[in-house]
Order: sequence, then structure tokens, then C-alpha cells
Amino acid sequence: MRSVTVGRESFSLTHLKVFRREELEGVFGDLWQDVWRLAHSHVVIFKPLFVDINLCGSEDVKVGPGVALIFGMDVWSDGWFSVPALLDGDFLEYLLFDLPKRLDEFRSVVVVEDVGSRFTRDVEEGVSYALDVLYRVSRVYRVPVLVLDSYELYRRYTFSRVIGCRVGDDGKTYCIVDGEVVCVR
Repeated sequence: MRSVTVGRESFSLTHLKVFRREELEGVFGDLWQDVWRLAHSHVVIFKPLFVDINLCGSEDVKVGPGVALIFGMDVWSDGWFSVPALLDGDFLEYLLFDLPKRLDEFRSVVVVEDVGSRFTRDVEEGVSYALDVLYRVSRVYRVPVLVLDSYELYRRYTFSRVIGCRVGDDGKTYCIVDGEVVCVR
């Protein structure tokens, strides 16, 4: 796999496609334009990964590349990759630098828990930026990113898919996919 090295840090050309211009400037300084051209001349052809999420024991929902919010239910499978429980800048740095390196080695479904709780300051900006980075990673590597968090995130941010279950005022559990009730328990 072709790569670019800065100091002791090496980036695959695929990884570089995740970066925005401003981020490349911050990492590569005056060389950012050369790196930008090199990265964007690199063609990435990955077959998209999909995962089936089971609702109510019978409904399978197919989730492809993009950032999906999952709430009110447990989902996990062997072979998925879970982002470590880091906070603030460490979390953002991991998403932008370490997660793509991990996906260079092995593409898999990515699980990120509690994005809304990963910031101790500048929460709105932090969550927005984290989701933006996750969308870019998902797009470049063509993998589903499952954000396991609360229904509240659904009301404040945009997701490719929204899948979850919540208890209604009547005590029944309603499972929804992209705003539509698909089953009641």
C-alpha cells in the first residue's frame, strides 16, 4: 500500500483521502497541496460492507456505509471494531489518525459508543466534528459506522440511518427505522 511519511508517522493514500484541506495543512504544512494532489489522484475501490441489525426477533435492517445511530438496543458481533472510550481531543485524534490506520489493516463495521458523552467542553462542536470525521471515514473505507447512543442525539444531529427502540407512554416498546415504527413489543 502506497503511503506518505512525515517524521515517524506514515499515512496510506487511502487514509489521506479522509482529511479535509485544513487538516492536511495542519499536518503537512507547506507540503499540503502536494499531499492533496497525491491523495486525490489515488483511486480507492472497496466493495461496501453491510451489516444486518435485527429488530423484534424477525425484522432485519440492512445498514451500509454511513453513520447510523442505534439506540435502546444491544447490537454487537464478533469481528466488529469498537472505538476506545477516549475523551475530547484524544477521541478526535483517534478518529482522524488511528481509526483509518486500523481500517487500512482490516476493514470492518465500526462501533462508537456514547459520542454525546465523549466531550467535557465544547460538546456541540465536538460531537458535530466527530460525526463529520466518522462520515468521512465511512465514505472512504466504505464501512458502516454504528453510533450507539441515546435517542436525544437523533433529535440534534443527522445520521444515514436511525434504528432503535423506545418505550412509549403506553408502556409498549416501539422499534423504529428512520422514523417509521416497524414493530411493537
